[in-house]
Amino acid sequence: MDFYCVKFMASSALTGETYTGYLFGKKKQEPTYNVAVISRAKIKDYVLPDIKNGYTAFKSDIDIMVYKLYQDDKLLSLNKQFSAFFYTSMKKFNSEIIGTKLYLAVQEGDPYVVKAIIKELLFDWADETEIRIVAEKFDFEDLTWMASAIKKGEEGISGYLNRDDVKSFHEVFPVIDPLDGYPVIKLDVGDPIYTLNIQDKGSTEKLTLESKIISKELIPNTEYLLLKVDLDKVKLEQSIKERQIIFKDETPNVIMDFANETMNKKDIYTPRLKSFDLVLVMGFSAIGILLIVLVAIWLGAF
Repeated sequence: MDFYCVKFMASSALTGETYTGYLFGKKKQEPTYNVAVISRAKIKDYVLPDIKNGYTAFKSDIDIMVYKLYQDDKLLSLNKQFSAFFYTSMKKFNSEIIGTKLYLAVQEGDPYVVKAIIKELLFDWADETEIRIVAEKFDFEDLTWMASAIKKGEEGISGYLNRDDVKSFHEVFPVIDPLDGYPVIKLDVGDPIYTLNIQDKGSTEKLTLESKIISKELIPNTEYLLLKVDLDKVKLEQSIKERQIIFKDETPNVIMDFANETMNKKDIYTPRLKSFDLVLVMGFSAIGILLIVLVAIWLGAF
């Protein structure tokens, strides 16, 4: 495991607000994040992102929703204040320590520790919260695999991949690090580079190879580069064996903890005791007291 992602949805009985967002990072580093708050009066005007969606889809949904919230005059000030609060809260508890705690909790597959951390970050604003989380863990290969699937289908790239001097080659994709990565454009011919084997589309094995750049060209009318790298066949076969031995993880890649299944509802905030419930409780309580009095009188008669 190299990276973690924590997606959360929370509500506060004190404020009546709903909070959602994500934190993404790795061990001993300040996580990147985006958060949003919606008031109780405006909750029905927005479709809340589903935290059970994958990280990339959820991140996109949150980023779009935050943009829309900042266009809403009734929520603009609230979200600016909440964003500033969350930043202060992260600094208060030390962002790097928060990142490390989240990393270890996700690595161990412990959703309760993750929930406790998010609750603590929100407490000074929202007091006690009802919270649900989904956490995911990734390695470099996971993120690279997702990136290769997204980029490869874009117009202009397929023609290059079908060139005679390319289509017979073994297909790889540069391993990416969204937090500390080095731009490929700055690499030169002869530089070493880690690549991911994506030749077998049906395989679940994600194989990283150390290789060397032998050619680099910009694909016309796109923002992408076509790299040719030198792969050692012996190294390729040996890496497969090493990958199978070393990179075994017994904990699941997705960790969930739901209080209930309300993620697809727009209003996840519900009062703990409704007025009708209060009338019923009082009514049954009055009947109970009356029965006790009658029984006491009846027993006293003997």
